Amino acid sequence: MVTLLIRCHVADYDFWRPRYDAAVARDLNAGLLSWQVWRGQDDPNLVVIVETHESRESAEALMNSPEIQTEMVADGVDPASVLFDFLDEARQ
Repeated sequence: MVTLLIRCHVADYDFWRPRYDAAVARDLNAGLLSWQVWRGQDDPNLVVIVETHESRESAEALMNSPEIQTEMVADGVDPASVLFDFLDEARQ
């Protein structure tokens, strides 16, 4: 299991959010296990997403999909703003 931290800027959160929710419903069959979305207090179009995936490979397959990248741009995501971090839980 891997956690994917995504930070990005969207043109219009209210336009973007239902499209992200639809993508989540679709991606549940592609290894997505859970998700949380935050938005900036000072910039409501700043979005931080934490997704848990079955594996890094399944997360990368989704994020690297040309269809999903095209969809993200159509949904108002600024591609230059997207940052991904793959994380493991730190245990003692």
